[in-house]
Amino acid sequence: MKKNIALNAVEFASKILDLSEIEVVFKPAMAFHNPEINALFNGQYYSITFNEDWLCHAKYEEIILTALHETRHAYQKAVIEFPDLMNSHVKPEIVKQWKMDFEAYKKPYESSVYDYQSQSIEIDAIAFTYLAMVSFFSIKPIIPETIYEQVMDRCKEINLKRFER
Repeated sequence: MKKNIALNAVEFASKILDLSEIEVVFKPAMAFHNPEINALFNGQYYSITFNEDWLCHAKYEEIILTALHETRHAYQKAVIEFPDLMNSHVKPEIVKQWKMDFEAYKKPYESSVYDYQSQSIEIDAIAFTYLAMVSFFSIKPIIPETIYEQVMDRCKEINLKRFER
């Protein structure tokens, strides 16, 4: 049941973001560098791997939130690698920063929480997830106080037409 929620949420986010062929994989916690990771996006394969052990105890809205967040990373990578196909209207300076963030990615278990969360790709993924959760599920995710203003600023820049029902 929870795997289906993850699969459907990735498919839902992919439709919003005009993405296709995002592979979804499920692996046990021991397959991750850090077993506390919920899920991760693999930019080489355009796949999202969910932690099966986390899924067992995760709430449905947490699964959806995680799927939205990781699918947004797939979108970011596609905008960088396939700008002509994506027709994203993302400002070039933002795309440039995303590219730099992917190339020098600060992992949550290898850097400070703030350094990880304040990367432009994380701010954008959190902002997208926030907008989608509010727009489609009437749920306001909690945003860390340390990055709240950055996330809200990014929310204002994201194309809201994608969120019209």
